[in-house]
This record gives sequence, structure tokens and C-alpha cells, in this order.
Amino acid sequence: MQELIKYGKKIVKAGLAHSHFGNVSKRVGDQMLISTTGSMLDELEGQIVTVPVDPASPDELDVIASTEVNVHRVIYKATSALAILHGHSKYAVAMSMLYEPGKEQIVPEDTESIYVLHEIPVVRGGVGSDELARNAATALRDHKGIVVQGHGTFARGATVDEAYVILSSIEHACTVKYLVDNARRRISV
Repeated sequence: MQELIKYGKKIVKAGLAHSHFGNVSKRVGDQMLISTTGSMLDELEGQIVTVPVDPASPDELDVIASTEVNVHRVIYKATSALAILHGHSKYAVAMSMLYEPGKEQIVPEDTESIYVLHEIPVVRGGVGSDELARNAATALRDHKGIVVQGHGTFARGATVDEAYVILSSIEHACTVKYLVDNARRRISV
């Protein structure tokens, strides 16, 4: 639990989400620790609940767990993830809204981002929806991070730290790409 509290603060401090946006979770066996809906990521003390990854029926704590609890569950069931971080970083959201129809990924420009991420899938789906859960889990089978069009980022890892590195890397890649794309437009005018 302390690890999620620590990384919630880091996410906000790094600008990867505003305090009230985003959520964090960690899988522990057949359970997951997850931030509650509406909780502030930089003040998660007492705001993390434990719910089953694969409940036989909706868990009583689902009503206070993050609105993205279903998305986390489906990702955990479909991937090897042991930690999931969800942010709303500015450049990643902006880039997801600028990408051309038919292009379902953001291709980084800088060497480090290409090395860490290769490409970043852009998926669709409403907040907490079954569509988002399916699309996110499918993309995260082969990638460690995604951007939900117009919504935010999801990163998975074997540890919370690894998921944080991916979340940070997505925003770095999207920032560099945005700046390079903008500079290219200005040069070509």
C-alpha cells in the first residue's frame, strides 16, 4: 500500500496527472489494491481498497474503488502485469487527439522512447467501459503502455516502479513528438 501512496505522489509531482485524475493499482495474488474513486493521487493514505481480480459477482468495495476498476481487472487477467498506473498527462492526451484516423499508434521520435516503448498504441473507449477494458488489455498484451484517445495513459509493469517508468516515458515521447512535429510544420511553411 505504501508503494502506491509513494507513486501516487510522484505521478502528481511529475505532472503525469492532476491530483484528482488517474488511479493506481497493484496485484497481490488474486486480489488487487486500487485507489478509490475521486481520491487524490498525492493523498492516497486511507484511499486504497482491496478487491478481487476475478470476482464471482461485483464486490461490495467496487462502488468505492476507482471507476476504472473493470479496466484494471481485464488488464490483469490478459497480461503479466502486477502493477497498473493510469495518468492524464497533457502531451499524451493532446497527441492522442491529433493522430490521423486509421493510425492506431504514436511512433516516438527520440532514441530513448523508441528503445523503451517502440510505439504507443492509441485505443478508444469510455471511462471504465467494457470497450475500454477490452481495447486496453488487447493493446497491453504486446506493449507496456498505451494512450486512450482524449483520455489518458495506462502503463503496466512487473513492479509499480516499472509501470511508473513507462508512464513517464509515454509523456516524454509524446512531448518530444509534439515539439518535433510542430517545428517541422513551422520549417515547411
